[in-house]
Amino acid sequence: MKFALRLTTLGIAFMAMFSVIGLRLWFIQVAEGPQIARAAEEATWLGKSSFAARGDIYDRNGTLLATSRMVPAVMVDRTFVQPEQRDELVQELASIVGIDPAQLDALYDEAGINGRFQVSTVSNETAYAINESLDELPGVEVVKVPERVYVNGPTMAHVIGHLGLPEEADLTERPELDRNVRIGKLGVERVYDETLQGTSGTIEYRVRRGEIIEQRPPVEPVAGSSLVLNLDLALQEKVELALEQGVALSNEVKEEERDKGEEVFSETQRAAAVVLDVNTFDVLALASYPDFDPSNFVAGIDETTFDELNEAKAFNNLAVSGLYPPASTFKAITYTAKLEENLPFPTEVEGIDGQLIHCDGTLNLSELADGSVQVKHDWYDPRDLGWLDIHGALENSCNIYFWNVALGTYQAYNGKANENILQDWASRVGYGHETGIDLTSEAPGIVPTRQLFEEWKTYQLENPDEPPRLEPSRLDLASPWLGGDLMDFAIGQGAFTSTPLQVASSYAALVNGGIILEPRVVREIVAADGEVTPIDRPDPVTVDIAPATRASLLEDLGRVVNGGTAAAAFRDFGEGVENIGGKTGTAQSTATRDNHAWFVGVAPLDNPSYVVAVLIDEGGSGGQVAAPVARNIMQYLAGNEQTPIVQGEEAD
Repeated sequence: MKFALRLTTLGIAFMAMFSVIGLRLWFIQVAEGPQIARAAEEATWLGKSSFAARGDIYDRNGTLLATSRMVPAVMVDRTFVQPEQRDELVQELASIVGIDPAQLDALYDEAGINGRFQVSTVSNETAYAINESLDELPGVEVVKVPERVYVNGPTMAHVIGHLGLPEEADLTERPELDRNVRIGKLGVERVYDETLQGTSGTIEYRVRRGEIIEQRPPVEPVAGSSLVLNLDLALQEKVELALEQGVALSNEVKEEERDKGEEVFSETQRAAAVVLDVNTFDVLALASYPDFDPSNFVAGIDETTFDELNEAKAFNNLAVSGLYPPASTFKAITYTAKLEENLPFPTEVEGIDGQLIHCDGTLNLSELADGSVQVKHDWYDPRDLGWLDIHGALENSCNIYFWNVALGTYQAYNGKANENILQDWASRVGYGHETGIDLTSEAPGIVPTRQLFEEWKTYQLENPDEPPRLEPSRLDLASPWLGGDLMDFAIGQGAFTSTPLQVASSYAALVNGGIILEPRVVREIVAADGEVTPIDRPDPVTVDIAPATRASLLEDLGRVVNGGTAAAAFRDFGEGVENIGGKTGTAQSTATRDNHAWFVGVAPLDNPSYVVAVLIDEGGSGGQVAAPVARNIMQYLAGNEQTPIVQGEEAD
């Protein structure tokens, strides 16, 4: 009885199990059959891209700067390559194309199963030879791909940028990227990459046993949009040539100094310049020296060339990423703050008579905390420039005057809510933060304050093995921020750093009445169908500057050029020199580096249109080296004959 019961139970269990299996088979074959069949069919479709032409780049006058041309390229589709064919294919194709088989083998692996990858672009002759041998080269095809053409070689290289294949970080950030399509790596090629890229076309097909058995109608690629820049190619060429000649001039001056037995640390190798429209903040020219040729990256730069350029820091755009003390160019901001805020002079300091300062070359500070006497020497010491007001102080770049402005401010406001009044003025006109320019790698710079120094102190105490920001002696003080730090700041020295673009932007704001905009390299985008979209930017920021202060500053910038520290450099300017203004600057660097040379020019003074900022890295004196370079550029802007770049007066 028990055995019969067990047998019956087992039979029922088997019947239930087979019923479930049968029901599932019916469901798959009848109910879900068509859907599964369609999914299986879709899964057999493969696709490949047809590449879109990258958008063109033009200067403000419509001159072509970068474009694309269609060239033959060798592609390998692993779908059509059997595993046993791989080694022979790699060896034979590498031989035809002229690349290392190991390199081709690495590309093969990187593409993955059923992957498709570009080997390289080739000449028409090589393309013809490959097409003749396709029967012996499974998975290989020759297609037309767009190749970038940089019409003017290295001219404007740091603005335009260059291309390169996407790296893993790029693919993570933008998963839609095609590994075979080069993307922007620098400059506007990078910033506006998605605009320039366009949309690739697609070709879909089904494959059986390595053969295409069906193909869908192709989707054609859509070319990328083009960019029209604010830059002027002709002006850019003049600026780049002037920088190159300025570097050469600096080295000539250094050679003379060596012959006199003076200490010179290094050869001058780098420089930067910016020409900015005062009213629109359009970037009319922006150059960094040395530069590079973007064409080297079109097919992939070789390691030796890349290393040489990298060692020369040719990829660094000093105009937006080079950080330097702005030196005496910053006195224009201290000047403005002095007039706008009625900043006081210090008490109990010799050489002050009302609003006059005795610029005799030395400043004696007798009331230091340790009871010692500190003597600060001006750049013109041992000469005596006499008693100067604010106008004469800017004209002759008298440090003593601006030191006294800072020391008086420190005494009056130290520890109070407005103790950062000078730093606040710097921040308002663009220092200590990015300008927002549409280029890569912009640096914010440093505006030093008590809070920043105390943060550095805390970090330094907690991380004694890290490179120090402050002198060790400051770590024992209740606050590492001292009056001397504000004095250094007022003349653009100390821990203060800025970029040439920030200096140019600050002057644009000062001379246009206090309007600040984000600088722009690109003017407009032109779609493939011709639709034009102007580049947008945030609303302007306004800094309150009294018309009388602006007028006074413009007049005194004119005095710098026509009788002050830049007079020698501008002697041969030609017609209209009386309507040109500017400010020299000589930035002290580390103990083992030469000074940096600065000049900022403004023109015309009666209705400012341009600001020209020039920086010669380790170039020496601003009046001697940077001012002649700026003069040469400003002659071109004024329509004057450009005279040779020769040294001016050695002046701060």
